[in-house]
Amino acid sequence: WPLLLVATLCSVGVATLWTANIGAMYPVIEMTLNGNSTQRQWTEKVAAARLHVTELQEQQRKLRAELSAVVDVPRREILGAREKSAQKQIDRAERHLSWQRWKLSWAERLLPDDPFRTICVIMGVLVVSTLVKHLLMLASELLVGHVTTTIVRAFRTRIFDQALGYDRRTHQAYGTSGLLASITHSCEMLSTGLMAFFGTAIREPLRVGACLIGAAFVCWRLLFLSLVLAPLLLGIVYWVNRRVKRLARSMVGRIAGFHEVLLEALGNIFTVQAYSMEAEERQRFATCTREMQRYGMKMVFYTGISKPFTEIVGVGMIATAVCAGAYLIVNQQTHIYSVRICDEPMTASTLMIFFAMLVAASDPLRKMSGVFASIHGGSIAANSLYGMLDHPPVLVEVEHPVDVKRPFSVLEARNVSFAYHAGSPVLHDINLTIPFGDTVAILGPNGCGKSTLVQLFGRFYDPVSGSLLLDGVDYRSMSLASIRKRIALVSQHTELFNRTVMENIRYGSPDKSVAEAIEAAKAAHAHEFITRSLDSGYDTVIGQGGLRLSGGQRQRLAMARAILRAPEILVLDESTSQIDMASELQIRQSLAELKRTCTIIIITHREALLELADAVYELRDGRLDSTDHRLRVSA
Repeated sequence: WPLLLVATLCSVGVATLWTANIGAMYPVIEMTLNGNSTQRQWTEKVAAARLHVTELQEQQRKLRAELSAVVDVPRREILGAREKSAQKQIDRAERHLSWQRWKLSWAERLLPDDPFRTICVIMGVLVVSTLVKHLLMLASELLVGHVTTTIVRAFRTRIFDQALGYDRRTHQAYGTSGLLASITHSCEMLSTGLMAFFGTAIREPLRVGACLIGAAFVCWRLLFLSLVLAPLLLGIVYWVNRRVKRLARSMVGRIAGFHEVLLEALGNIFTVQAYSMEAEERQRFATCTREMQRYGMKMVFYTGISKPFTEIVGVGMIATAVCAGAYLIVNQQTHIYSVRICDEPMTASTLMIFFAMLVAASDPLRKMSGVFASIHGGSIAANSLYGMLDHPPVLVEVEHPVDVKRPFSVLEARNVSFAYHAGSPVLHDINLTIPFGDTVAILGPNGCGKSTLVQLFGRFYDPVSGSLLLDGVDYRSMSLASIRKRIALVSQHTELFNRTVMENIRYGSPDKSVAEAIEAAKAAHAHEFITRSLDSGYDTVIGQGGLRLSGGQRQRLAMARAILRAPEILVLDESTSQIDMASELQIRQSLAELKRTCTIIIITHREALLELADAVYELRDGRLDSTDHRLRVSA
């Protein structure tokens, strides 16, 4: 707010100089038309004002003399009222005389007596004040830009932080495309809206206000007459704003759909090409962008139509002032149809400055007409962003988490039930006890809840009922970081980063040395293909999602990453589904060496890994089979 306050003060300076520069033309016009210097003009005005005061005082003296001679009461009342009116006129004339004397004194101090030199001085001041005005405008824009970019960066950081902390269900609800649209386009809309609000929406009304105040100093009654069309202008702005706001809200939804189509097509490019669906995806993208274009053109229409309407009403206001002012000057009148407009007949110079003030007010009005779309877009973007930021966390962290010793003794699921959607349970009353160091296999058909149970062990979800416990301590009483640091997960959907092989292996274990990472790669039987098949070995950048690697190579890298972490719980969720039998046997040997050093939970149908298990649990329709609850596996 301090920067915004300074920016606003700069805008006030811009508006003041904008009006002052126009007002500075008044003495130039006067000197050009009359050939007199400013001092001489104002000396004549002082003399005229003094003469006017003297005449009014003489009239008052006569009224008082007449009043003292009159005996008739009604006549005395009439003369008394006239005498009071004369006194008011004298007070007004004396104030005018003081104002003219003050202007004359400053003119004598600051301006030369020669008219041409005076014009040159005024023009020099005008150039300098214009430079100062633009410096203030630049300072205002820089300050507003700094505040805006800081706010938007903070929004992006907070949303990114929030997205990293979302539970799986919330992340799936927003989707990658929705989060991407929020972090990129919604934040960009917010940036544009903030720039428009703190910049144009503050600076231009100040310029309008300053010009109207300047016009009011010239002739406030004529200004009110000129503003007779202002309600029509306000009505037009209100009508346009309602439609622009509705379009901006629709535009945000279309942008989210655009990102979804874009990410799906490019993220699944091999499937698109394999099934010859390029034409279909092009059509989806064309439809999506056509919708965005349609709403964009409507936005352009309503934003554009407000400008001519605003200008027409502005010209109407100026035309009203021109007609009224011309009537007053041509006829040397102070009234229009018995309505007082000015106290004394206006001069051509005064009327020209009045017109200039109105014309100067129309320029910022025109600029303001196009700013409402940006403000409404920013407002709607802010609403959607705050909706994400205010989303209550599903996985609630306790204020004072309980710490469990390392390594733990027993991992336990006690009466655990879970459902992604109410009324559609996935797990029913699961009871499972796994001592530390045991290797456990979980079998079952697709969709029976195996992966869900594994994700509950990593606290990616909380059970609907029941508890997950380490040494008798409920997961919900521990910190998420404490639970996740004990676990390493290798899934069939391998997630890698567009970084080097070494960075991917050490991801999550930055404290491990390069030598330890290489040993982990050897244990996962990834060292051979890294050193022989990749151009730069461990320094090879593997592409987004590891696209430069085969499926089996990606799984072996993920296995190396998990082994390097030295976890207390190693979870293998179909982790060898894309590895050949020879590599799987080698990985089995590596896992056999890890036995007893950590708890291993395996979801697989491969016999080679089942032979490692101390116990096999079978899930059917979300229930542990009670007839074959624990199967001992012989070597």
